[in-house]
Amino acid sequence: MTAVQETVTSWVRRARAMGAREWLATLFIGWLVLAVIGPDKAYRIYFHGLIYPLTLYLLVRGQSGIHWRDPFLRLFLLFCGYMAVTTWLVGDVPVQDDAKATRWGLEAALGMLAFFIWMPRVLASPLVWGRVFLIMAIAGAAGGFLLALSGHSVDGRLVGLGAMDHAIQGPSIIIVFTAIGFFLLHSGLERWTPGYRFLLLSAIVVVTLFTVLTKSRAPIGALAIYVLFIVLLLLPGRGGLGKMAGVGAALMVALACVHWLVGLPVLLEQMLARGDSYRADIWYAYLAYPPESLWLGNGAGMGPEYTSAARMYLEPRELSFAHPHNLWLGTYSETGLIGLAMLLGLVGLLAWSALRFGQGWTEKLHLLGLLGLFGMLTFTDEHSLLLSLKPIWLFGWIPLVFVWCWAWYGRRQANDDTEKTGTGEAG
Repeated sequence: MTAVQETVTSWVRRARAMGAREWLATLFIGWLVLAVIGPDKAYRIYFHGLIYPLTLYLLVRGQSGIHWRDPFLRLFLLFCGYMAVTTWLVGDVPVQDDAKATRWGLEAALGMLAFFIWMPRVLASPLVWGRVFLIMAIAGAAGGFLLALSGHSVDGRLVGLGAMDHAIQGPSIIIVFTAIGFFLLHSGLERWTPGYRFLLLSAIVVVTLFTVLTKSRAPIGALAIYVLFIVLLLLPGRGGLGKMAGVGAALMVALACVHWLVGLPVLLEQMLARGDSYRADIWYAYLAYPPESLWLGNGAGMGPEYTSAARMYLEPRELSFAHPHNLWLGTYSETGLIGLAMLLGLVGLLAWSALRFGQGWTEKLHLLGLLGLFGMLTFTDEHSLLLSLKPIWLFGWIPLVFVWCWAWYGRRQANDDTEKTGTGEAG
């Protein structure tokens, strides 16, 4: 038997030995690939055609491994159900719009269950998935560069493929991938080998270059703040100066490339020329003209063009925008104060679990840093977590579910096992 045949045979045996949950995790790798370098909407078709059916199979067979008493999951599913029902109680919109919102709530619920089946596999193999996320970040940026070479851009701003075809959402996705990839490698490696260092620094260079060339100020600011936070967090530790020097060198290379391609003064002038992109007007409109019901909102089925904020403030000023461009305001507009309280509860659970179960203050702050990154990336361009498959599943859901599962299942269960062992030895 040749070496090729032996390799193929080994792969076949390994595939046969994999359970359904392992297959689901493998399918998520394909989903990530399509999300960053696939054709338009292919990542959505893939998820609906492969991941959803396997998730349903695992749920029906009782093999999902999900802990149904999980407080974060319970609150999220309650949020989905609340949105799906209350959209019918408020907002004078066509039936099909409310039906669509209800469908989105169901899709979001099933999608989150798929994430909860997948994430334990990430925690179980941090080095494997750390590499996966960093490679996906590099691939996503490379896809954007190839598009730019072909002359494709949006208003002179770099965009990517797949879910990255938006100048704000694209960089947000690969920034989150880089942050989680680094977290996994930093937590799983005892010593950074040259190969891992090269992978991380390459990701920093290309992700920074891509992000700056999108000219999207929120992702640029979020990346700058997060990198500074990580450097300050890890500087006091072992090899802190070397890490800082490596990150600094990677950033300088990226900025040098930007200056060579565009010119930093020109780039800065172009970004400042856009002003605040009417964000102040949009936010003021949604605050000054509250939803139909303060408690229930306008209903997720009501399009933003029908809201009081649009009709009474934005339209008279000839300002037309798709949504509130802020996750908190969008949640308030669609689901009211009750929905906003649920979102606060989800974020509060994440912060509490990170502080309660993180191992040492470095890890606690690192987890909170991922949560802060999510907050910065959803502050100026998103409006809801409860949607059919959208890019926010990549840069919003992934860090939320990762932080929760790392602290609640990884660290909390490890602490419980230690306490049980300690009690048993003491007895």
